[in-house]
Amino acid sequence: MKDVTIKEKSIRREFWILLGCFVFAVCVNIFAIIKFSRPAKELVTMIGYVFVVAIITYIVIWIIRLLVLLVIWIIRKISQRR
Repeated sequence: MKDVTIKEKSIRREFWILLGCFVFAVCVNIFAIIKFSRPAKELVTMIGYVFVVAIITYIVIWIIRLLVLLVIWIIRKISQRR
């Protein structure tokens, strides 16, 4: 069995994407707190939900990236045949 190595650049890119998803989830939480006039302590008490929203957002972005790569791969295969 071969060893799989993940390049530092890939790890860094995925970290920044995940961090962006977390920041997005925090912004959504802040927006909801302001819109529904909730106490500011919900920034801390709802952190579990914020993590879940960040992970779901990351998964959705991952699926979109995968589909884009699949479409690019199919286009390249079709263009190589010609």
